[in-house]
Amino acid sequence: MTAESLFAECIIPGCTQPVADELTPCQTCRTIFGPMLQEADRPPSYTTADLAERDAGNAAAYRMMRALHTAAEHDDLDSERERRTAEHEKTAAQERGEAEKANQTCWLCEERRTCHLRPRGWECRQCRKIR
Repeated sequence: MTAESLFAECIIPGCTQPVADELTPCQTCRTIFGPMLQEADRPPSYTTADLAERDAGNAAAYRMMRALHTAAEHDDLDSERERRTAEHEKTAAQERGEAEKANQTCWLCEERRTCHLRPRGWECRQCRKIR
């Protein structure tokens, strides 16, 4: 139970729904997980402090994912510029015949494959091995 809340939180990691009875799942988790949740007759061998320690890892992971998502939004201009530059370099290399390009029709076998651009047209790896 947190200092700001009158109710305890759900026992399921990551769920912060309020519950009346400490160490029990909320109604939402009961609905979602259904028969996967099973009540035991034995008393719990953990305390609220144990659960808080367990959930600290989940909370840290959620904070990290949120920070990465937020950082990615701020770095969009630089990453977009880098992505476009790399894409232009790749396209230029493919047009010069220095790199392969997927889904091209080979001029020898007339199959759609990953090919290199040659003077006569696109040529696949299999046909290059035959020549």
